[in-house]
Amino acid sequence: MEPTFKAHSYVFVEFNTPLNSKDYGVFSVNGEIVIRKFTAKKDKITLKADNKDYKDVVIKDSDDFYIIGKILSK
Repeated sequence: MEPTFKAHSYVFVEFNTPLNSKDYGVFSVNGEIVIRKFTAKKDKITLKADNKDYKDVVIKDSDDFYIIGKILSK
C-alpha cells in the first residue's frame, strides 16, 4: 500500500468494526490478507490499492471475503 503505508511498517487495527467508504482496512479475500482502501457503492465493494503496481479488488458474491479490521493509524 505504498506510498500510504511503507513496506514493513506497523499499523494500528481495530478489529470487528464497521468501515465507512474510503477507510483503510485489513481484509481476507479468498485466503489472501490485503490492506486496501474500502469503497462501497450500490452493493459493489471495491478494495482500492494506492500502489499502481497492484490491481484493485472487486468483491464478487463467490469470493470468500471478510473484514478483519479498520486501520486507525500508521
